Amino acid sequence: MLKRTSYLENVSQKDGELDFFDTSYTQNGRAVFRMSDIEGAGDARSIKKADILLILNRNENVIPAAARLSGAQAAAYFMLGETRGTSAGGAEEAGRFLRIPGTNPFFPLDHSLQGNRLLEIMKANPMEVYLMNTGRIGGGEDDPRGVKVKIRHSSAVVKGIAEGTIRWDRDPDFGYEVASRVPGIEGDEERLLRPRELYRQQGRLDEYRAIVERLRAERRDYMQSFPLLDRNIVESVS
Repeated sequence: MLKRTSYLENVSQKDGELDFFDTSYTQNGRAVFRMSDIEGAGDARSIKKADILLILNRNENVIPAAARLSGAQAAAYFMLGETRGTSAGGAEEAGRFLRIPGTNPFFPLDHSLQGNRLLEIMKANPMEVYLMNTGRIGGGEDDPRGVKVKIRHSSAVVKGIAEGTIRWDRDPDFGYEVASRVPGIEGDEERLLRPRELYRQQGRLDEYRAIVERLRAERRDYMQSFPLLDRNIVESVS
């Protein structure tokens, strides 16, 4: 039952009646409500310190299924907010490659404040931060050479992070750490962890290098568009 303290977005209304099944504009509606309206909900102020932060990235070429980030890198990838548009943004946005700081288009102030604040939090309350690609490696859905990062792969990564069973090595192209071993991801599927290997095995190293250079240049330009952003954040993707 909706309460007067609830707010709806992208939900169809006809003659004053809500129609949750009308997807003519978007298939993804939203609702905002007070936590106190949920029976048994806890007080957010009583939540204990966070030890691990996962940042999602939806890519389809050279971003691994998981990467371990430093403090400045964590703030940088938060700011990059790389994703694919969904029906939530309407038909024109669906499927497009997007960069939205924190994947939060509703932040009302200078987005630099988000990245700087996250870096401050990381310094005051150190956390392990990981980047997780929930898309593909090596090509999009229309490219048979590409490999999908499936739910079971992401689940294995999260389990490995929680249990501390993943081995990490520094990636020479992006400076973060990539997994050399994740329990539950075996054989050819390990290429999801190290995209360079997938491209090498497919004889596509030149293509890989070109994508890396393009991505680094695009990211540098994008980060430069936030003049108030801490330079350590900007330079971490250079």
